Amino acid sequence: MISASSRLLCFLTVAAALFLAPASLRAADSDASFIQMKEEARALAAVPYAPAPDLLADFWKNLNYDAHRDIRFKMESGRWWEEKGPFSIDFFHPGWTARQTVSISELSGTELKPIAFDLSLFDYGKQVVPPGTPAPPGYAGWRARTHLNSTDYMDEFLVFLGASYFRAIPAKGNYGLSARGLSVNSGIPGVPEEFPNFTRFVLQEPKPGDKSLTVLAMLEGESVAGAYRFVVTPGEETVMEVEAELTLRRPLRQLGIAPFSSMFWFGEDTHPRPYDFRPEIHDSDGLQIELAGGELHYRPLEMTKGQFRHCVFSLEAPRSWSLLQRDRSFSSYEDSEAAYHLRPGVKVEPVAGFEKGRLHLIEIPTPDETHDNISLLWEPQPVLETGKPYHFHYRLRWFHDLPPSGLFAVRATRSGTPVQTPNQVLMTVEFAKPLVPEKKVGDPKWDDITDFKPVVTMSNPKVKLIHVGLTDMSMAHVDDLPAGLGRSPEIHMPQVLRAFFVFEPEAGVNDVDFTCEIQGGNGKVVSERWVYFWKRVQ
Repeated sequence: MISASSRLLCFLTVAAALFLAPASLRAADSDASFIQMKEEARALAAVPYAPAPDLLADFWKNLNYDAHRDIRFKMESGRWWEEKGPFSIDFFHPGWTARQTVSISELSGTELKPIAFDLSLFDYGKQVVPPGTPAPPGYAGWRARTHLNSTDYMDEFLVFLGASYFRAIPAKGNYGLSARGLSVNSGIPGVPEEFPNFTRFVLQEPKPGDKSLTVLAMLEGESVAGAYRFVVTPGEETVMEVEAELTLRRPLRQLGIAPFSSMFWFGEDTHPRPYDFRPEIHDSDGLQIELAGGELHYRPLEMTKGQFRHCVFSLEAPRSWSLLQRDRSFSSYEDSEAAYHLRPGVKVEPVAGFEKGRLHLIEIPTPDETHDNISLLWEPQPVLETGKPYHFHYRLRWFHDLPPSGLFAVRATRSGTPVQTPNQVLMTVEFAKPLVPEKKVGDPKWDDITDFKPVVTMSNPKVKLIHVGLTDMSMAHVDDLPAGLGRSPEIHMPQVLRAFFVFEPEAGVNDVDFTCEIQGGNGKVVSERWVYFWKRVQ
């Protein structure tokens, strides 16, 4: 089952916790070390939270953006670089906003070795460090490299930096949205959000030929403690197996598992649109939910100036959910530097601990593209009890595009008022199959849509549905491509259908939940279900 509700929210208050606890894992392999870390997390959760002392010297704290950026890690100084193995590790220097430092150890066979901060690993550029300035007590975070795109260069593919944030990319991809180990009280009016920290990491030394990097992480916060294991396999699709055991110190209003942060400033349906030369700006543009029965629901992202959106989807045993960047056309962004058309998507595949819960999508107004304003998280039901360990296991797939589902997929959402009827709204939803051009296999043909029809539902009886229709936009989209590409003997172009409907809300109706899907003549669903929360433009 799935249900959605929406409500206005206040701004989230950032209350980042302090950090650091020395690693005390016994020497062992990663399984034994993970067991030990889980035991330590349970013990930590049984006592009041005690943030580690702040030992970072003022000089490092007071570095500004340019000064901190001038400090560069020497890539050839990376951990395991000289061994020319499958992975190498860079470290981040603390300073500017990256003031939290973490403990990092290496698990080599059965030996656990702490990795101390080393000034010689960095090029300090124009920085003149005052004599007597203490070296930082640790690194701010780390990133991993591998031969992702070529055999000649080790590309970075994974970053852990700040609180419990981490990011990954697939081959030939750019960084975009961020994941977190955990979120606490996200998007609750009047309740400060808590930011637990990964305070220590254990990096398992890879062996020659290893395809995956294994990492353990301790998470500590005011309300929770936990142990994590990440097994990361980079490639055309970078896959992360994530296991976590969490124990609450105290009751919480909301706990978010597998949370994400992304950015959506404006898209094709944003009203009013910011004064910017680029047509669209976003790291992600939609949420796809795969229900227990395999049905696909798609919710476009949106940002409305001055309005908060909080949609809650109640789910039982979902197969997956994905935060996507579906629009892959450079002309939709016209930004060669930021390359928004190359931002990755990420898919969450639950393995254990996700039998029942609520998926929260929170959309916050943002003044520009420098702020993450989209949050997505899973809240398990029933709520977790204090002092009891809970196990969660899920898989993250970082990719460029999802494989075709065989259904028409939502590609664009637009709305506006019909000519000379300002009290009505015309909504259009473009569905495409496949979503992007693909190589021809055999003699593919577009579907016969003679019996296709869009089916629209509304949540409010005070809204009049005036007209519903379907238009085949396929040739218009093909003709819009550079000459010859649309009729290439090697490329199969998507079939594009535009579902449209006109509705008229009564005075005082300012928001409505809609769904729209395309059905065949026999009632068979041939598209994703478009799920949308409409708000009146003020």
